[in-house]
Amino acid sequence: AELLGILQYGVHINGFVRRKNKEGDEEELMMWMARRSQKKSKYRGYLDHVVAGGQPAGLSLAENCLKECEEEAGIPREIAAAGLKSAGLVSYEMYNPSRKRLQRVVLFCYDLELPEDFVPTPVDGEVDEFFLWSVEDIKNSMTPNCVDPIKPNCYLVIIDYLVRRGYLSPDTPGYVDVVRELRSGDCV
Repeated sequence: AELLGILQYGVHINGFVRRKNKEGDEEELMMWMARRSQKKSKYRGYLDHVVAGGQPAGLSLAENCLKECEEEAGIPREIAAAGLKSAGLVSYEMYNPSRKRLQRVVLFCYDLELPEDFVPTPVDGEVDEFFLWSVEDIKNSMTPNCVDPIKPNCYLVIIDYLVRRGYLSPDTPGYVDVVRELRSGDCV
């Protein structure tokens, strides 16, 4: 697709659980993160969404999400179907100077609330491990000096999630620019 400049589509799923904080008086959202396999061809060992994948022809977005949940994270279809919610899309264009190619991508965003006692399991070899992160952990991962980076296109989906959940407020410096850039790529 990159070679021909064709628009690519994919699904990215923010998997989360609701937990009581240490004091037990407030609820906090925790996000499931995946560590990409060291055997992957791109972004080996980087952090990723609990589930993400390209969108194949002939399969609906929802069906693709359910398929990817089973294949990548061992999330049973009935759990995924019960907790999966469409959450819009982000888009971007990125030029790769070393390959002299323009990548044009639309990512359909989904939120998946998982039961607190469910733990994703690597199934197809694309992920080495899953672990939970707090919103603070996620925000800290976006600092320039983070030593454990997230796969670049995941940042867009995670930032969109933080905006929608109110963790980034309109009073945050640069808020309007950030929100505008989440959909800066071609969507058609």
